[in-house]
Amino acid sequence: MTGQFKSAWTVLSVAIVLVSIPTQARATSIAYITGGASIYAWDTTTNTVSLAGTPSAAGASGSLDSLIFGPTGDIIYSAICCNSLGTFNLSTSASAFLASVGSGAADMTLTPDQKNVLVSNAFNTTISQVNLSSHAVTTLTPGLRPDGLAFDAGGDLFAVLGLTEVAQINPTTGAIIKTISTPNEPDGLTFDASTGMLYVASDGGGFYTVPTDLSSATFTSVPGRVFDGIASSGDLLYFVLRGQGGLLYDLSTSSVVETSPFISGADDIAPVAGLGSPPPNAVPEPATLTLTALGLAGVVRRSRRSFRYRRPSCS
Repeated sequence: MTGQFKSAWTVLSVAIVLVSIPTQARATSIAYITGGASIYAWDTTTNTVSLAGTPSAAGASGSLDSLIFGPTGDIIYSAICCNSLGTFNLSTSASAFLASVGSGAADMTLTPDQKNVLVSNAFNTTISQVNLSSHAVTTLTPGLRPDGLAFDAGGDLFAVLGLTEVAQINPTTGAIIKTISTPNEPDGLTFDASTGMLYVASDGGGFYTVPTDLSSATFTSVPGRVFDGIASSGDLLYFVLRGQGGLLYDLSTSSVVETSPFISGADDIAPVAGLGSPPPNAVPEPATLTLTALGLAGVVRRSRRSFRYRRPSCS
């Protein structure tokens, strides 16, 4: 290779590296949050929020609760108003009805093989499993109200039950295997593969850190906050402040990094890493991330009784 071509190749290689690094960074910096009938994208690098879309599928639109990304890259969401699941494509804004489930379709997780989605039926004591190919629905019965759901790296299934505990449950029947008390109003649940821990959002102002053997539950107080949804990536925890927006918390410094602009009706957040997280091509380009001008005035914090137990209307 001549000096001229070698020099040109070096410049080109550097250019390729410089172009590719921001793309990878963007893939981990966007968090997707449900708010009312819509889905929002929160760019945690620029701390801006944009409307990602509003699903309109018949029988699966209206008040949304939870969301995850399926194996095809589409968002799978729960419509708590309609006791149903739907899908939403970020590129085309197309939405479709997926399945009818139990009463109060809420928190979700993918099975490790990504062939099924589990959804907590928060108005009763069951969990629905929906096959993503056949749309067939089967029922798990833990016997207590379920909320957050998560699989660990070994394929064990965990659930927040009865607003008071975290349980390992049988992934086929829902039978409780063992539990740990988490009395301060537990809600959302996530497993982080890098730390090997379960993290539980608390309506009581903070979160629990729980090992997968359920040997302990350590509560960290974050006063004045009502945490609902939760996602994790290493030392970073991504929370949803119910009815308000997102909050980023750094475990390594035990501090709040940032809070997002206001998201009306904010409820839950998609995983940001691992199972159920967005593929890189799901992330909008920065130019599309326009700050949502919804304002911060007049925010009313809703209690669990007025927000999670109400039965919203369907579209």
